[in-house]
Amino acid sequence: MSSFDLQVIAVDKIFYDGKCRQVVVTGVDGSIGIMAHHENAVIALQEGFLNIETEDGEWIEAASGIGHVQILDNRVVILVDFAEKPEEIDEKRATEALERAKEAMRQKQSIQEYYHSRASLSRALTRLKATSKYQ
Repeated sequence: MSSFDLQVIAVDKIFYDGKCRQVVVTGVDGSIGIMAHHENAVIALQEGFLNIETEDGEWIEAASGIGHVQILDNRVVILVDFAEKPEEIDEKRATEALERAKEAMRQKQSIQEYYHSRASLSRALTRLKATSKYQ
């Protein structure tokens, strides 16, 4: 099976940089699989899961945040606000973040604060789903 260059960049780190056979991301329209020689595209991402099949057939699974994918000339760059393996996620901290976000959603807020609270809620839920799915 052919491979391609993949780089997954989160706000705080480079999550993955190397060759892979395929990557599956969570787009705004659902899961999207990308393999070698995919047509050039830019795809919007939402919080969800990121699965990478390396050249040796091993799968790397992660929770990822909003961002986008750029596919250009058999090279894929994924920019997201976070990318974490399930074992890296602190479940207690994620649960606390979820409770804070729920409380913030209950408060009277400006539109900007509402969107910020909604993003925090979505991020916390994604992290908790990742920890429960892979335990």
